[in-house]
Amino acid sequence: GRVNGLERKLGIELDEEYRKFLIKYNGGDTPNTEVKTKGFSSDLRHLFGINAKKNIEDYLQIPVWENTKCVPIGEDSYGNCYAIGTEGIEKGSVFFCDHEKGFDRFKISDSFSQLLKTCKSGEIKPLARRSPEEREADLTARGKAGNITDGLREIWKQEYEKYKDMIQEKVIL
Repeated sequence: GRVNGLERKLGIELDEEYRKFLIKYNGGDTPNTEVKTKGFSSDLRHLFGINAKKNIEDYLQIPVWENTKCVPIGEDSYGNCYAIGTEGIEKGSVFFCDHEKGFDRFKISDSFSQLLKTCKSGEIKPLARRSPEEREADLTARGKAGNITDGLREIWKQEYEKYKDMIQEKVIL
């Protein structure tokens, strides 16, 4: 499958938990998700997939990943990455890589499943799934039509397109 192909191409063997995740989910958006562990807190906006919109291999093109013995697996909303170790005692460990510090690694969990346990996700708000037309009609009905601008309509449109068909589910390996 695609996981075996990625491993062959990169000359690595991924941790079994992370392999299961890629096979079952192949990454995805993680809206309203916070990661909190002892000494660490950030958001998690996306987990990368293989041949997906947000692709592991695209991030590996950044020279900083050479010789790191890890693979980028996700990102926060500030451009920082989450990565998983691929060799030795760090295999399967998850790191936070701060882009402002040259992607220096900071270990945040011993395993992918442990990382998932530190994630807390809020539900996608029902309003985000309403069409721009529905939102405009609602504001107009409440006497707030004067607040509606083309910029606001564009924000509503982007939010609706992102969330209208999104299925939010708990990751189970």
